[in-house]
Amino acid sequence: MTQVLVLIDPGTSTVTTADLASPQLPVTDLAAHRGDGIFETVLVRVNPDTREATVVSRERHFARFHSSASALDLPEPDRKLWRQAVDRLIAEAIAANPGTTEFAVRYTLSRGGDAPRGWAFTVPIEDAIVTARAEGVSAVSVDRGYDAYVGRRAPWLLLGAKTLSYAVNQAALRYAKAQGADEALFISRDGVVLEGPTANIVIRRGDHLLTPDPAAGLLAGTTQRLLFDHAGRLELKADYADLSVDDVLSADGAWFVSSVRTAVTLRALDGKSLSRDEALTREFQRIIAAG
Repeated sequence: MTQVLVLIDPGTSTVTTADLASPQLPVTDLAAHRGDGIFETVLVRVNPDTREATVVSRERHFARFHSSASALDLPEPDRKLWRQAVDRLIAEAIAANPGTTEFAVRYTLSRGGDAPRGWAFTVPIEDAIVTARAEGVSAVSVDRGYDAYVGRRAPWLLLGAKTLSYAVNQAALRYAKAQGADEALFISRDGVVLEGPTANIVIRRGDHLLTPDPAAGLLAGTTQRLLFDHAGRLELKADYADLSVDDVLSADGAWFVSSVRTAVTLRALDGKSLSRDEALTREFQRIIAAG
């Protein structure tokens, strides 16, 4: 896929196309050496006949982007400007990639150096993501290092903001892969299931879908909320709950859900096999694809 980049200047409300292969940020940009910024990644589906694009959960993502900016005391993102940037990027990506039917867009707001700056670029869907959708993933549980609900007394931890500070998340993924697993599942110090490094977890228990409460210390999921909005159509109830590792292991099905991977079956946790509901997996993926 030919990738496309646009630069967004919040100060002048302008969007310009740039070369993704060329340097764009000065080393003094606070995103580069402090991770001081926010981002969102959206899935884009392209109709092969009309070439019209659908941005999955677009408004949910922007609402979280706005919330993250507030948490970091960044300027309020201008909805019109960011929509213009994403639409321009998508149009250029579709023109440059006639056969592409699916890709992602990642958009970012950095505190910058002298002034905030933003950018957005396209991300191809890797083969590993397609495989995970079809075959599921394995995971190991890892200690997140703090008790559940710590964010209520320590809001500066920014647990509900989608920041650029992903070093811990990447370290957890490397640890999981070193243990022979595909994914990590963060567990609070007091034993509450939280989330994956880049995904929320949803389980099915009978006719209930359950997911951890974001207030426990995790990022509120746009994809998870999309699925919960459609639970009734699947004759399921949906609730937030404190879950343990045993709750996941004994579930009738478990999934990692995220914007790009959509819904992937969790087939094993800590070396123990889980029950799988592939029919529901396909329904989840269909719902997400429809946006």
